[in-house]
Amino acid sequence: MNLMAKTKNILEFNKLKEISKFTSLIKSDGPYLVQRSTSSTQLLKASDDFEKILFKKSKRYLVFREHVIIRVHTKQGLSLDSKILKGSFNSFKNIALIEEEMRNLEFLVRKKSFDVKSYEIIHTHPTGCYLENVDGHQVITLGGLSLADYKVADYLEEKYEITIDLRAICPGNVTYCSV
Repeated sequence: MNLMAKTKNILEFNKLKEISKFTSLIKSDGPYLVQRSTSSTQLLKASDDFEKILFKKSKRYLVFREHVIIRVHTKQGLSLDSKILKGSFNSFKNIALIEEEMRNLEFLVRKKSFDVKSYEIIHTHPTGCYLENVDGHQVITLGGLSLADYKVADYLEEKYEITIDLRAICPGNVTYCSV
C-alpha cells in the first residue's frame, strides 16, 4: 500500500484545528491539539522549519524513507542533535544505532562538563491525518505516534533510566509529541 499516494486528502494543521471544534477525536488546547486514546495522550502542533526540512528529506526520489534524529537536552539548557539515521527506528538493528547515537551524544555532553537531562527521538512518519469519503461519509484518519514507537521509548527509558520523549513528523506539517 502506497501511504504517500494522493488518494486521500491530507489534513494540514490549521484544518485539523477547525475540525477539532466538531469532533471528540481531537481537542484544541491553546496553540496545540490533543489526541487521547486508551493507550496514550499525544500533543499535535504545527511542524517547525527544522521538522519540515527533515520530512522533506524523507520523501526524496519518490520513495518515503523514515528519518530519525536523536536530540539530547542538558540540565544546563543546551541541546545537541545526532546525525540523521535512516530506516524504521523500531527495528532491532536501528535500535542499536539509536543507542550508539545516544552514547555519542552523552560523550559530547559530558566532554563539555554538562549533565544529560533527557533525550528526544524525532522521526518522520509516512502516515498523517487524512479525510476521505467512505460510503458517502467523511472519515477522519489520525496518524501519530504508534505503539511500536512507545515500546522503543519504554525500552530505552528502562535500560538507561532517563526520560525519552517522542516526536513524529507527519504529512500536512503536523507533528505529534508524546506527553
